[in-house]
Amino acid sequence: MAKIGKWRQLWQRIWQNWKVKHSLIIRNETTGHDSIRLRLSPRNIFVGVTLSVVTLIVLTALLIAFTPLRYYIPGYTTPDEHRKYEATERKVDSLQKLVAENDLFVQNFCALLNEQLNDSIGSQPAVGLASEDGLPEADVEPSEAELALREEAGDLLQAVSSRQSSDAVTVNQRADIQNLFLQPPTSGTIITAYNIAQNQYGIDIANQAGTLITAACDGIIIYAGYDVNDGNVIIIQHHDNVLTAYKNNQTLLKNKGAKVSVGEPIARMGNSGISDKGSHLHFELWHNGFPLNPMDYIILK
Repeated sequence: MAKIGKWRQLWQRIWQNWKVKHSLIIRNETTGHDSIRLRLSPRNIFVGVTLSVVTLIVLTALLIAFTPLRYYIPGYTTPDEHRKYEATERKVDSLQKLVAENDLFVQNFCALLNEQLNDSIGSQPAVGLASEDGLPEADVEPSEAELALREEAGDLLQAVSSRQSSDAVTVNQRADIQNLFLQPPTSGTIITAYNIAQNQYGIDIANQAGTLITAACDGIIIYAGYDVNDGNVIIIQHHDNVLTAYKNNQTLLKNKGAKVSVGEPIARMGNSGISDKGSHLHFELWHNGFPLNPMDYIILK
């Protein structure tokens, strides 16, 4: 209680003298004249000190925010670092978009392997696609060979699914495929060889834009469309669970579901993908979900 009483007396004294003015005099002892005379009160002193502190805080904040001193404060970055962060953010955004596009392509490809080919076989060609003689392809009924190829497509899907679920998958250098005879899909010069170590699952054959590309073997087209990375793509299902892929084409001459024979024109060479190799065909050969070296089965002239 005694302490509370002392604080109360101190507060009463301050309040009583809050507006009482006092004189602060600085006198020159040599001449006896008053150099500085100030009339002060507790209220004036409080207001002056408060304004001085606020002004000091504002000036310090402005000095840190608009001068190079901010680079020495934890949490601030240099202009170079800020530009690097922005460039990194743009790269991350572009990579996220690319991953989303690739995931969409994989989903579409799996859907193509899953769906039945009944609705696509014998359908009319899409607008802008024509056969070799320039006339629309006629409707045809599925033959026994086509039904057999459809069953092989289902077997291929099962093989791909088992390969994805397996933890120990090996890639053969050359597969033992019975009665596999491939014709070169086009003419030109090989500019990139097959190399699994570098994720090169096929070969690149360069030639002039518009060079005709033909089917390497009899089969049914199970995909014909555009991909962000590979451009205009055609994938053909052959016997013995064999697939051939023709990528980076300028134009496509066949539709999905069309039956093609060996040597039949299916596309024209171009540079519709993101590759910087110029006009070329990227040709891939797959068996039971495994990539093979096309040069083990074809001889380019």
